[in-house]
Amino acid sequence: MANRLFISLLATAVLAAPAAAQERQWSLDASGEDAYLVFGVPDSDDIGVSIWCPIQQGEVHVYLPETAENLGDGQKTAMTISTDDMSINVEAALDAGQDGGTSSVEATLPDDSPIFDSMLKADRFTIKVGSDETVFPLFEADLSGLMDLCRKN
Repeated sequence: MANRLFISLLATAVLAAPAAAQERQWSLDASGEDAYLVFGVPDSDDIGVSIWCPIQQGEVHVYLPETAENLGDGQKTAMTISTDDMSINVEAALDAGQDGGTSSVEATLPDDSPIFDSMLKADRFTIKVGSDETVFPLFEADLSGLMDLCRKN
């Protein structure tokens, strides 16, 4: 009986290890022109949200790769970005998916938008597009590093 329990626990631990390796995490990356703070699975196409900017241009883009909002390519929709302290509504552009099933959505904000100061103090933020609402953790997100890259000198 004890042997079965041990083997069962060992199998569970071994099988759970690949799943843990597939968890989304924050990563900050910059090239000569753009900087990206991405919440996703490293080395994969699994992205939950991307906050990016052209370096030192004073604008920040919030990109949500999947939304159920079913509008045409290039149409505008409302995006709400919230923390516990504040909420802002911004206009976002939809990009219809290739398969027609899902669309991505992207909003552009000035680097001095108060939502970024609020996010720097928060442990999570929420993005709402249409009836879809997704909460993203901010633990280990180098948002201050991204904002340093985005702000005009």
